Amino acid sequence: MKYSTTYPITASQMDGNYRLTIDGILSFHENTVARYLTSLGLAAFDMQKQDKTWIISEINLDLQGEPAIWTEDIILTVWISEMSSLRIWFEFTAVESHTGRMAACGNSCWSLISMSERKPVSCDGIIPPDELVPDMLLGPHRRRKQLNMTEEPSDTLGHTINLIDLDFNGHTNNRRYVQMALICFKPDFIEKHRPDSLSIRFIHESRMGDTIMNHTYPTEEPNTFLCITTNGLGQELCRVTSHWKEKEPLSDISEFNYIRN
Repeated sequence: MKYSTTYPITASQMDGNYRLTIDGILSFHENTVARYLTSLGLAAFDMQKQDKTWIISEINLDLQGEPAIWTEDIILTVWISEMSSLRIWFEFTAVESHTGRMAACGNSCWSLISMSERKPVSCDGIIPPDELVPDMLLGPHRRRKQLNMTEEPSDTLGHTINLIDLDFNGHTNNRRYVQMALICFKPDFIEKHRPDSLSIRFIHESRMGDTIMNHTYPTEEPNTFLCITTNGLGQELCRVTSHWKEKEPLSDISEFNYIRN
């Protein structure tokens, strides 16, 4: 089945131009998946009683046109499109409530691990078969091709994990890696460009007090970059491939009547 939740765009999900941020979309997506799993009795707090927890290993996101504006409502819909013994794939769409326009779509890969051993455990039989909706928005689930990158990073950003970076599992929230990857560019580039697609792979965990480094590399494809996040031992934590385009003039927010109603 498909499961939907509606979210208003508030100040915490908008940028300086009153537009919905990528972090806002990812937050809506994760929260909707969590609500859906809760409806099946599979919430994180349910699984923790069995020494299990959910992790996300991959997210792919395509952004559609101009970002949604405050105070638009976003209808976030998720469904399970593929299941295996170790992976559950969710598709998602983010649609503007007032206009019906799709703001973003994508997919994500979820798995269960043992909390005590930090190793994968089986997902077999955990989801009723009739919940499957084999509608894949971005095509078959497979790794996007590896891109050749320059030998030296064009930009770097360091960070020490602190309390506000952590999630309910006690490790760094997945979205924090994405946030850092999207600001690991020179300011003049960010000022003139915005990303329109992301492919994110979460590889290893980091925890409170860990020092991490973000390195952004240009790739062989125009306007496509790879940000690799590593810990103090040089171990890869996350890879974010992003495609960017030049920022276009934005619509005048004062012309949207539903803002005033």
